[in-house]
Amino acid sequence: MSHREPAVGSGPGFDVMGLWAIALLCFGAGDVVTTTVGLRLGGVIEVQPLAAQLFRYSALGAMLGLKVAVFGGCYVLWRRVPEPHCVGVPLGLATLGVVVVAWNVHVLVLAVGV
Repeated sequence: MSHREPAVGSGPGFDVMGLWAIALLCFGAGDVVTTTVGLRLGGVIEVQPLAAQLFRYSALGAMLGLKVAVFGGCYVLWRRVPEPHCVGVPLGLATLGVVVVAWNVHVLVLAVGV
């Protein structure tokens, strides 16, 4: 089998690949863009300790490296967890991505005083 089929009992129209797309857009691209913008503003800092330490060398490089590691690990986990539970991996990343981007936008709004 070359790809995962939709989980059993997931209902018609359930789209696991759509969850992966949301995860990539929000946790991947959205977090990188909003964090990059935020770090260029005065008074905005990274509060996650590992990321903050790595950002001292190259913020964009560190973000991209961390994202590749997280997505790679999550993909491996998704492939190993049995159905229907495997859907929790992209669902978790997508949910986390939406929350992180919303938080970053909140911080950006506060930083620019809009």
